[in-house]
Amino acid sequence: MEEVLVGSGHFGVGFTLGFIIWRIAGRQYKNSLKVQLYAPFIPFILGLYAAIPYFFLNNQDNSTWWNIFLFYNFIHQDSFFITIYGRIHWVALICGILYCSILYHYIELVKYCRRYGWNKGTHHAR
Repeated sequence: MEEVLVGSGHFGVGFTLGFIIWRIAGRQYKNSLKVQLYAPFIPFILGLYAAIPYFFLNNQDNSTWWNIFLFYNFIHQDSFFITIYGRIHWVALICGILYCSILYHYIELVKYCRRYGWNKGTHHAR
């Protein structure tokens, strides 16, 4: 087992956190088609943001400023996150399931827009 979390694990943590934020925003603003259309990008943005330190892998000194990347130092060595996101097949499985949920959301959104059009506020989105 890994002693520290690698880049895919950090991406998985950010993706999962972004997915939770997206689901909360989607339920809160279910009548806003713009939120329904653009909010599913939040998991990808947070996942990439959490993995940014691996672009600068040669210059890592684990100083406190790395914590701006979703508490990098804490997540990097926490045993809970290492257990769940420490193996790439678990990260692929978790992120794959969450990604399928995003795809299903977009399929339902296309069905809605074909049925009712893009009239904001006329019908409930989903």
